[in-house]
Order: sequence, then C-alpha cells, then structure tokens
Amino acid sequence: MIAVGLPGHPGEGPQDEDNLGREHDGDDGPADTLELLYTRLKHGDEVAAHAAMGIARCIQEMAHQAARGNQAGLRHWYEKCCELIAHVDGDDEEENDNG
Repeated sequence: MIAVGLPGHPGEGPQDEDNLGREHDGDDGPADTLELLYTRLKHGDEVAAHAAMGIARCIQEMAHQAARGNQAGLRHWYEKCCELIAHVDGDDEEENDNG
C-alpha cells in the first residue's frame, strides 16, 4: 500500500507533520533528488529526462530481480540506480573534482 499525504482543509496553512519546520521555510531550491529531477524536467532539461528514465528502469529491474530472488541482480541494479542518482545530485562531479 502506498500512502499519499493529503492537503489540509481549505483555508488552513501548510501542515508541519514532522515538526521540522520545512513547510514554513522559504524556497531554498530542490531538497532531494526527486524534487531536483522535477524542477529540471519542468524546464525541459533533456539530461534530466534521460536520468529519470534510467532511474525508472533501474527500479523496475530491481523489482524483477527481487521477485526472482536474484540477490546479485538486485544489488547490480541498486548500484546502477545509486550511480544515476549521484549523477543527478551532482555528487559524482564532486568526486571527480576531488579525485
């Protein structure tokens, strides 16, 4: 089952469900990979589109491998997905600059 957060009642402000204050902060830019992809896709970023498709493929393959009980295959696709996510987040560029 997938849980989806629903907005509060009309006229209510943003809900701070986990008391971290994120809902009330200003827009500091994307906070996570999914939001970053979304923002880039909204602006027509073709590299982001390819990354999103690659991540989707990895997750699909992970599900198939898990269903088959193939731990090595699951691990392979997990690592590929991590690489793609690092690329989207820019983490791989930081490693290349430092290494």
